[in-house]
Amino acid sequence: MRIELELQTDNFTVIPYNHQYYLASAIYNKIHSANPAYAKRLHNYQKFKFFTFSLLQIRKRVIRKEGIETIDGKAYLYISSPNNEFIENFVAGLLEDGKLRVGNVEFFVRKAKILPIPKKFNILKTISPIYLKTMIETEDGLKTYDLLPNNSKFYENLKNNLKKKYEAFYNEKCDMNFEFEVLKFRPKRMRIKNDIYCRCSEMVFKVWGDYDLIKFGYECGFGEKNSMGFGMVVNVEDKNQKNKKLKTKI
Repeated sequence: MRIELELQTDNFTVIPYNHQYYLASAIYNKIHSANPAYAKRLHNYQKFKFFTFSLLQIRKRVIRKEGIETIDGKAYLYISSPNNEFIENFVAGLLEDGKLRVGNVEFFVRKAKILPIPKKFNILKTISPIYLKTMIETEDGLKTYDLLPNNSKFYENLKNNLKKKYEAFYNEKCDMNFEFEVLKFRPKRMRIKNDIYCRCSEMVFKVWGDYDLIKFGYECGFGEKNSMGFGMVVNVEDKNQKNKKLKTKI
């Protein structure tokens, strides 16, 4: 399930580029407000969280050195999960006061709606970058190395990660497969919090293969750290969604 939130703020401040941590905190706070037991269970589950969200989509904006300034105070946020319980608890928390605080900025929720799942997938575009990592041997021992599409390991890890998440969610072996071709990508360096940085990729890529597996990636995110706002995509050829306005230029 995927929802679109239309947000409005009267505080026309600059939104920092690295706002994923603030969004993740806001989402957890709403879930905790509605269902503390579920929020605790979600937070304590160490392997996968099975949800993802976009960066704030600010269509009328001015790019500043320190971040993105909203011209009209409007932003859109997309949240997605194959787990309806997650979406239901988040929406329940949201309905309590109709607000979402992102760092120091308080947004009012003007509209919320469920978006249909595309009936087919062909070209996907990230609305939050894809993050993947691997371990490499160095003179100082094993080190974490962030992967980009210019590394062949990226392709292997992206597919294996999605299959592992599918198996964990459905508690069954995944015999499905999919392939993808990166059409465009742009590397980014995102700060999660404090001094934690991730090298990740904004991408446009073509997908083909088993629909149910690709649909699962569409709902819970591609790559790692989905619950921190990585790996959300839109189907750029789906004409039934507002997401069609998001051009393939990156």
